[in-house]
Amino acid sequence: LTVSTAPYEDQRPAGGGGLRRPTGLFEGQRNYLPNFIQSVLSSIDLRDRQGCTMVVGGDGRYFSRTAIEVVVQMAAANGIGRLIIGQNGILSTPAVSCIIRKIKAAGGIILTASHCPGGPGGEFGVKFNVANGGPAPDVVSDKIYQISKTIEEYAICPDLRIDLSRLGRQEFDLENKFKPFRVAKSMKVPVYETPAGWRFFSNLMDSGRCNLCGEESFGTV
Repeated sequence: LTVSTAPYEDQRPAGGGGLRRPTGLFEGQRNYLPNFIQSVLSSIDLRDRQGCTMVVGGDGRYFSRTAIEVVVQMAAANGIGRLIIGQNGILSTPAVSCIIRKIKAAGGIILTASHCPGGPGGEFGVKFNVANGGPAPDVVSDKIYQISKTIEEYAICPDLRIDLSRLGRQEFDLENKFKPFRVAKSMKVPVYETPAGWRFFSNLMDSGRCNLCGEESFGTV
């Protein structure tokens, strides 16, 4: 299904922070989220997009489930072949980055506003990580923004539904020109990470082996 829309002028991604706005804007403004998701998907070259794999997850804040449903429906309509999604839609930013690199995905969409509080009166955000697992570089962010300023329509499969709580693969045969769409849970992908909690870092600092300076984000320092 192709839906007509009108552009918003404020959808410039803020570097690695992506698009971060009040939750009410995503939830209440007509097509605000679909516009940005379509701009992200359209920024991927059509030849690279068709049948590719992407990773989707977030910090589980308010509006995340609704947003993930929109991402899934639009990914299917745009020819994405497979999505790796965290159970209940939850994946930290480092986990998304790791999975992208491990399975050689085309990129990932992360639903988080980092340390900003969530909820109906809080913040919501959408980040796009590219094929190397890192945040979209300026050239990609600029491309997304330019697309968002001229967007006239977006593609979506509104009747497609997935169960985010169920582990395993869910497949869908779509009545369009694209390949079958598969949704897999991230728990089926073996990922190995080194535990690095605050106690680990504090021991390093106490011994004079490490100094830290930075901003705490969802799953990162």
